[in-house]
Amino acid sequence: MVGASFGLSSCIGSGGDNYDSSAQLAQDVAQIDNFLDGANIDAIKDLSGVRMQITSLGTGLPASVSLTDSVDVDYIGSLFSTGAEFERGNTKGALSGYIDGWKYALTTLPGGSEATLYIPSVYAYGNQERSGIPANSILVFDVTFNGVVIGPARKAQFTKDTTAINTYMQDKGLTPVKDPTGLRYIVTSATSGPIPSWYDQVSIKYTIKLLSNDAQTLATIESSPSSTNLSRVIDFDIHGIQIGLQRMNVGSKATLYIPSGYAYDTHGAQQSGTVIIPPNSPIIVEMELISVTH
Repeated sequence: MVGASFGLSSCIGSGGDNYDSSAQLAQDVAQIDNFLDGANIDAIKDLSGVRMQITSLGTGLPASVSLTDSVDVDYIGSLFSTGAEFERGNTKGALSGYIDGWKYALTTLPGGSEATLYIPSVYAYGNQERSGIPANSILVFDVTFNGVVIGPARKAQFTKDTTAINTYMQDKGLTPVKDPTGLRYIVTSATSGPIPSWYDQVSIKYTIKLLSNDAQTLATIESSPSSTNLSRVIDFDIHGIQIGLQRMNVGSKATLYIPSGYAYDTHGAQQSGTVIIPPNSPIIVEMELISVTH
């Protein structure tokens, strides 16, 4: 079964001196885009070159950018060149163990979604032949992303974090909106502007603090669309920001109280080799949504 080889990393740049992965990627992306344009298929285009035709958009979160999350996916894999199916089934495992095309797709696809993924060969098996898959093959996967698999340890941490956030709010005399996802937030400046969705591009400004030390601002960040940063809602590393942005109107400001599993999780965050956000730390994000492009 080819599914077993999903556990291997992509073969970028391997397999001989004559293999030019950059040229192959450009060729593959051009073929995919020409097909999609010719068939009038509206697809989400990732900067990597992976394309996603979404047939049903889920409401769950994408997989963690840290790639430590386990995912549950039903899939059918076929060759772009011939349409020949090479495997189908269900797989559950850490996202880090799958081909790069899946990593790009499942970190930018909400859980519960159904989609067709067009994956350049460089982000699949490169110029390495696999059973039923010739070298330099663009792959197509019809997937149902059933969601991220949350283990007992993460569930326990989430309960601990939300308890800490609730206690913090009570001690401060704050009354937040309690989102069903577990996020807590307060809109500090309301407007009636449009609300962004997953793939809208946004310009935002935000600061990050630890829940345990709200007197110190650890970072001030601005993000706007550019040639190297799509700045879509779904592109932000902090899942709490992805959720919060879809609760905000353009021009509004909000303070988000984010459990560690929706922030920097078990890996925390470093700056110049120094830990600035310890693992399993709930954070506070003060955010302004400046503009949105649908």
